[in-house]
Amino acid sequence: MWKIIIAFNRKLEEPICSADYEPHLEKELTCEFKLLDDDGEVYAKGYSDDDSSENAFAPLNDYGMPALGCSKIQYKKDK
Repeated sequence: MWKIIIAFNRKLEEPICSADYEPHLEKELTCEFKLLDDDGEVYAKGYSDDDSSENAFAPLNDYGMPALGCSKIQYKKDK
């Protein structure tokens, strides 16, 4: 499950959410991510419930690649 809240450096009035997004489970969206192109330009930012399994690529595969032409996803790692 994921939600994009910023696109092209602007906060979205309505977030872009995955098909399985459930508002009552939003507290599980604890993994911050960025969607980038080949040059490293950030196109979107959001939150996911997974940053370590194959599902961690869902924001990129579901929305980033087809809608924005992104090729990378980066997750913020807490230190």
